Amino acid sequence: MRVLLLEDDRDLAKQIAGMLNGEHFAVDVFHDGEEGFEAGQDDEYDAVILDPGLPTMDGFTILRRWRQAGLAMPVIMLTGSRKEIEDIKEAVRAGATNYLTKPVDLELLLDWVRGVVNSGGPNISRPTLEFGAIRMDTQALKVWFEGAPVKLTPSEYRILHYLMINHDRPVSAEELVRHNFEGDVVKTANEVTVFISRLRGKLGNRTIETVFGYGYRLTEDEAENSRGASNGGAGEP
Repeated sequence: MRVLLLEDDRDLAKQIAGMLNGEHFAVDVFHDGEEGFEAGQDDEYDAVILDPGLPTMDGFTILRRWRQAGLAMPVIMLTGSRKEIEDIKEAVRAGATNYLTKPVDLELLLDWVRGVVNSGGPNISRPTLEFGAIRMDTQALKVWFEGAPVKLTPSEYRILHYLMINHDRPVSAEELVRHNFEGDVVKTANEVTVFISRLRGKLGNRTIETVFGYGYRLTEDEAENSRGASNGGAGEP
C-alpha cells in the first residue's frame, strides 16, 4: 500500500517513513508543501500523513484544495500541540479523516494508517482480512490458506494484501507496482507476473485469476475458476 508523507521535520519524517517501510508500506516523502500537493494531485495514494506547518503551502490549504478537486483519499493530519483545539477544528473543516497531536505516538499513527487502508474508511480497523480460504493478519504479517500457515516474501505479501483489499475488481500489474513498491526497489509490470505465479504455487492455481485486458483478481468460487481455466482465464499470464 502506498502512503504519501508530507512533513517538514526531517527527523520525524525519517522515523515515520522507517516505521511504515518496516511494515511493508511504500512511502513517498516530501518536506515542501507545493511539491507534496502536486504529488497528491498527480499520483494515487492509499493514505496521506499531512503536517499543517509546511513551507510554501500549508497543510490545511493542501487538504482543502485536494478535497475541492474531488480527491477522497484518507488524510491523517498531525496537529500542533501549542494550538491543538484550533488545529483540530481547522483539520476537520478542511476534510481530514483523522488527526493526531504532536509529539506523535508512532504506534498509534501506525494503527490509524492500517485502519484506513484496510477498511477503506477511518472508523473501522480490520487487522484480520479474510477472503475465501485465505486469512491475513495485517498486524502480525501472517497468512493462512485453508487453515495452514503460508510463508510469503515481503513482495508476495504486499501483492496479496492489495488483491485482498480490492477483491471485488481486477487489479492491473501497473496498479500493483504503483501502490506497493517504491524507491530503489523497482518492480516493473512484467515482474508482477513472477510474484503472481509464486502466489499461485503457494495458495493454489485457482486462487488468483487473470482477467485478460484488466489484470488479476482473487476468486473463491472453484466452479467459476474451472470455467476460467478452460477459457485460459486462470492460467499463467
